[in-house]
Amino acid sequence: MARVSRHGLSIRSSATWTQKPLDPAGQTSNHAPVLLWIDDFAPALTVYKATMETLGFRVLTATSGEAGLKLAAVHPLDLVITDYEMPGMSGDTVAAAVKSLKPGVPVIIFSGSTVISHRAHRYADAFCDKAGSRGRLLGAIHRLLQRKHGSMQQTPSPLRASHQGRRTVA
Repeated sequence: MARVSRHGLSIRSSATWTQKPLDPAGQTSNHAPVLLWIDDFAPALTVYKATMETLGFRVLTATSGEAGLKLAAVHPLDLVITDYEMPGMSGDTVAAAVKSLKPGVPVIIFSGSTVISHRAHRYADAFCDKAGSRGRLLGAIHRLLQRKHGSMQQTPSPLRASHQGRRTVA
């Protein structure tokens, strides 16, 4: 169980997911989808990584857009999740660079900001509000992975966590 507090929000994560992705033949695959999560708030990355690994994903993390792009250049990725407002390289710049580097990799901008640039809308495949439910974020992740890989992956069982449907770490 991971816990982080920022701006008075406390989050506990204790989720389980027993289903694994399917290979093209419909058999259970040992390949865990690889997520790259970029956020300048390192304590939140620890929670995101722990939660998503519990759900069956492999998670790479970076605390800057630049560091994230270095990881993207050398690792196979299934999806990128990036914060929008970061010092140095913003989320829309990260999304554009990822699309240039790996055009088939979906990008989710995960932000607490209500103002997102037109550029971000051009490059990101989805937007999730940090104040939204974890279920919506997980739904976007699975929808984009299914779109990327066709219908080769099983739909996950509903997220079971201590604060299902409530605010996420922001």
